[in-house]
Amino acid sequence: MADNNNIPHISIINTRPSDQHLLLLGGLGTFLYVIYFLIRTEYLSSTFCLLTSIFLIYHYLEKIKVKAKLIISQDGIQVVGQPFVSWAFVHGLQIRPEVKGNNYSETLVFTNNGRIQEIPIQQLDITAWQLEQLLEMYQERFRESIVENDELL
Repeated sequence: MADNNNIPHISIINTRPSDQHLLLLGGLGTFLYVIYFLIRTEYLSSTFCLLTSIFLIYHYLEKIKVKAKLIISQDGIQVVGQPFVSWAFVHGLQIRPEVKGNNYSETLVFTNNGRIQEIPIQQLDITAWQLEQLLEMYQERFRESIVENDELL
C-alpha cells in the first residue's frame, strides 16, 4: 500500500454528537410550565419546573459535545483515558460487523496485553471504511519504520 501524504502523523477520532433531542424538547416544554406557574403565582411549582428545565437542557448540551475517543499514529493507538499501546502489542485488530434483528452495527475490536477493547463505530465521527483505511496506513508506516531502524543497525 502506497503511503498517503494526506494522512497526518497523528489522527484524533472524535465521538459523534448525540441526537437526543427529546432532552431539549423536554427542557423547553418544562420551561413553558415555569411561565404558566409564574402567571398563576405558584412559585414552588415554578421553581421545581425551572430546575427540571435547567437540568434537562444542561444534560442535552453535555450530550452534544464532541469529545476525542481515539488517537491513532504510526507508533500505535490510544483510547482516550487509557494508556497508549504500540502497534507491536495490538493483536486481532478488526472491524466486526454485527446484525441484531434489523439493526446493523460495526465495532472496532482489538486486544492489547490480553485486554479486549471494543469500540462501537457508530459512536465515532468516522465511517468504518475510513477508519479501516487509517488503521492500515498507520500500521504500514509502523512496519516501514521498523524495517528502516533494522537497516540502520
